[in-house]
Amino acid sequence: MNKISKVVVVFIALLTFLALMMQSQEVKTPGLLIQFENETSEAEVKAILENYDIPVNYTIDYNSNIGRGMYYIEVDEDKIYELRKDENWTSVVEIKKGNYNIIMLSEEFVPDENVLAMLEKNNLQLKKAVVCYIQFGDGSAPWVVGENCILERDAIRIKNELETNEKVLIVGLDDIVG
Repeated sequence: MNKISKVVVVFIALLTFLALMMQSQEVKTPGLLIQFENETSEAEVKAILENYDIPVNYTIDYNSNIGRGMYYIEVDEDKIYELRKDENWTSVVEIKKGNYNIIMLSEEFVPDENVLAMLEKNNLQLKKAVVCYIQFGDGSAPWVVGENCILERDAIRIKNELETNEKVLIVGLDDIVG
């Protein structure tokens, strides 16, 4: 083999090795962003989290400003179809909980007079979610599974379990790769 062929073979082998290494990396999660029902206390948040198998130590940033504040309304299942017909209706996320829906509204819609009038017309109460950031470990890098982050599959399991709790509105994962 000539010199150029050897370089090409080594280059291809190196690229193959790098591609295999990239595939073996798993997504890790350093924390969760959880939105709880209005007036959920810090003690309630702690009690709720203690009921779930979180495999690392964590801290709670209660009523965090890490995410945009979200407002929500609770709507009976039979009334949701009427609301969707209203020209002023806008929702960011709709979540089914029991026999009612939770409708999440971002802060930008709250001061809108049309939205507020629509809520009043339908006798709906606007509530502000309690946002908490759950940080695994001490939050320092490097990200070590079992110390300051968990694998994404474990985070998804915890998320799904938490979202069955009546006080929990939405759970989001804080993702990092590595």
